[in-house]
Amino acid sequence: MQEQIGKLWTTLHDGKYEIRSLAKADLEEALDVLNDSFFLNESVCNACEINLPQNAQARQELRELCRITAQDGVSLLARHVESGRIVAVSFNKIQFAPPPGEDNFFVKFLKEQVHSPQALRLMNYMITMDSKIDVCAVYNMDCVNELMFLATLPEFGRLGLGRALVDVTIQFTQELSQGKGLEDIAEELRELRPAAVTALWTSVFTQKIGKDVGFTVLNTVPYSEFEYNGKRFDERIDPVHNKFSQQVVYKF
Repeated sequence: MQEQIGKLWTTLHDGKYEIRSLAKADLEEALDVLNDSFFLNESVCNACEINLPQNAQARQELRELCRITAQDGVSLLARHVESGRIVAVSFNKIQFAPPPGEDNFFVKFLKEQVHSPQALRLMNYMITMDSKIDVCAVYNMDCVNELMFLATLPEFGRLGLGRALVDVTIQFTQELSQGKGLEDIAEELRELRPAAVTALWTSVFTQKIGKDVGFTVLNTVPYSEFEYNGKRFDERIDPVHNKFSQQVVYKF
């Protein structure tokens, strides 16, 4: 993870927007994008009541999850060049099987740092979905790059920024699989070669991006299987979205 300015990957709309690797200097502003979009509008966040004003602790705990995740050095941002604002983010995590007897990253974080019932429910949803199909076992892989949280500020929607962040996540991961760009990621991860990008698509928007980009859908799970605080997820999620989420993979 670079200190001041991340690698420039591409530009969009005649140079009005740029996609860069997330640098340490940008981290707090990138986390604010989650507060102003993802935690308020994302389907599972709504189902778990993370969007409600009184549940600030849950949002803070998930910010900390992303703060730690960003240290891997594989997260990305979209910047509006004229204003200098970060307007979209992709928090990505290198995932690999832990040593025998140890918990994986999500389970360990949940046990050690999550206390609010809302964040607990969201993370248990993620853990459950990831465990339904062992992607690494199916494809005989040692590790993957998980596209964990994808968010765009509402006023910058429908500009293709989310799609661009997904495209660059694939490009970045493919380079890492070939041993390129290792200087930009955490030193302890440089021996790893992620062989795919994985994600949980929770909205009609990410599901469309995934289909257009070429992700393989491994599993489609109805939101009616999950509930929080006396209501099923599908009862709280905006009707504009499909009543299911998808476990997906982009294999090289």
